[in-house]
Amino acid sequence: MTKSKINIKRIKMATISTSDISGFQNDYTNWLQYNLIESGFVSESMASCWGAEGCLGKKYILLGPDNGNDVYIRAVEIDPVSDFKILNTQGWSALEITVQDVDLVYKLLKDSPFKILGIPRALNDFSPIKAMQINGPAKEVVYLTGNTGDRLKSNHPEPTTLIDRIFIMVLAGNDLEKMKKFYMDNFSLGFQGDMTLPIKILSDAQGLPEDHNHTISVLVAAERGNKIELDQYPDRFPVRSVNKGQLAPGISMATFEVDRIDRISESYICEPIEAYEGYKAVTFIGPAGERTELIQKI
Repeated sequence: MTKSKINIKRIKMATISTSDISGFQNDYTNWLQYNLIESGFVSESMASCWGAEGCLGKKYILLGPDNGNDVYIRAVEIDPVSDFKILNTQGWSALEITVQDVDLVYKLLKDSPFKILGIPRALNDFSPIKAMQINGPAKEVVYLTGNTGDRLKSNHPEPTTLIDRIFIMVLAGNDLEKMKKFYMDNFSLGFQGDMTLPIKILSDAQGLPEDHNHTISVLVAAERGNKIELDQYPDRFPVRSVNKGQLAPGISMATFEVDRIDRISESYICEPIEAYEGYKAVTFIGPAGERTELIQKI
């Protein structure tokens, strides 16, 4: 009998771990125009669901874009991890947000606390897609991407505020085929294809020539404008160092809304529980050491 795959509907949330919650909130509300939706302390059910008992009682905040779109960035407090370097470890490595005008966003951010990793550039001479990249207060990498072309052809969401929602989660690992097989075997995802191309910020971070070609794959969720990008990293890059019992530094978890929570080939950290009001949730550790949360409306 063929196993039924779980349908990933959309990205619901990216979790970023930080040792400075208030600084994180200030940077995102003052510069990225995100709003505070919720704040509190990690509950026993949340910590258990994540397999991060060391986060129990730690502060968290939930931030959302100015238009009220219900796709969130969650910051969770952890103790500092001194050896964490951006784009040098496996796991969730970046998130990508759709924006209305990337050149305007660049003007707003160039004197901000965010470090500019890449100025706005088109993907190529003929592409309507233009992106810039920043490094945030918790060493998270954020792509800010605008598109003046046909959204239906690119599966790119239409932003309704200057800095809108996450539409791509980027996962890095040493074995692209293993990552692709895991997500395609267990989840109902479309396959947009493999690409080999120079990615300047990756080459800069990894000490590679600017014209080095990186290989990526793109997987597509059920709802329009929701994707997972898989990046092939050289073998020398390890799984991220983690404080015992806590979430990993940087982008520590991706949360996807699914149609149902069934057993997959990898064991869940815990049985499905109502970790959030109206939602049951589970978390698993994937092939690149990434922590991934699935939530289903009850």
